[in-house]
Amino acid sequence: MIKLILIILTITFSDSTNNLEQKASDYFFDNVFKQDYKEYKIIEFKNLTDTSKYYGIIHKCENWDKETKYQIMSTKPSESVDITAKTKDVKIKNIKTNSGRLKIYVYSKIKVGDNYFVSIATFRKLHFANYYFIKFDKNGNVIDTCSTGEII
Repeated sequence: MIKLILIILTITFSDSTNNLEQKASDYFFDNVFKQDYKEYKIIEFKNLTDTSKYYGIIHKCENWDKETKYQIMSTKPSESVDITAKTKDVKIKNIKTNSGRLKIYVYSKIKVGDNYFVSIATFRKLHFANYYFIKFDKNGNVIDTCSTGEII
């Protein structure tokens, strides 16, 4: 009984910023994917967050000030974590370099002030790349988003 209480307390009071990459992925599939990518039946998804940085596209996010953009660009991402694509709308495959399928990458969170940012990139080879930045408050709630894209 005591172990059960400790587990419940640990879950209840655990740091809500530990799973922001998964929250961002869930938000993406619940909101963005259903609107922007509803025609796709099979996608490729990486189950480990990417710690590389390509945030140059952040400068197109007009709703964030220059200082925030600069801090996003200069902040080191967190460690890579496991995530899943929680959707039943499409079939999920592992990323393959040469396929023409839609690929989705979730990047590791970064902390700027009291907020956290998670980036999600979608692209199709020789077609397009879209970037979604999801801003979380210190409690792990989505407070803002920005999306931008480019033709590749």
